[in-house]
This record gives sequence, structure tokens and C-alpha cells, in this order.
Amino acid sequence: MGVGKMGYGLETSGSYTVSLTLTVDDVRALWSAAADRALAAPGMTLADVLDTIGPREDPSIADCIAMLTSPAGIAGCALEAFEVIENDVDLAPAQIIQLPTQTVLRAAHA
Repeated sequence: MGVGKMGYGLETSGSYTVSLTLTVDDVRALWSAAADRALAAPGMTLADVLDTIGPREDPSIADCIAMLTSPAGIAGCALEAFEVIENDVDLAPAQIIQLPTQTVLRAAHA
């Protein structure tokens, strides 16, 4: 769609679902990537990371995946829900992590 046709479709559109299915092949690599992402957040400490995703030796897989896949804001869209559901038949069903629907703003510290 060209810039000259931007006037069309300005009304609110319907709801959409985007799915992503993963198989974890390397838990240690997953934990390392999630820990790196968490530590990049302002004010995050290693203790905070351990509280959030667990230790490398016994990580919370769902929390690691949520750390890496949680969506950033999408222009023109309102995030209604975000879930990570564990589909392992050996474990209790549906471990769900849901983000709040409102943006949390953090004050910058001088």
C-alpha cells in the first residue's frame, strides 16, 4: 500500500492471534540468552535474574522463553495477552505467564 492510499483502513480492525511453537534443544543456551536479556534491563541484578528465571542448573523454562519472546510494543496495536504454555505431557498442564496489558514506565535515575 502506497503512502497516497493511507486514508483507507483507519477504522479499528479485529483481534488477531499470533502463535509460536518451540522445542527446547539446549536449556543452558536458553538460560544464558534469557539471563543476558534480563541483565540488559536497567537496574537488573544477578539476584533479580535468579529470582525471575531460576538458576542455570534448574531454570524455569517457561520464564526463560517468556523473557526472550515477550513482544515489544507494536505500532497501532494494543497487546491483549501474552502466554507461554508448557506442553510437556510429563508435567502438570498449562504453566502460564501473562504480562499486564498496560505499559509500565520506569523513571530514569540520575
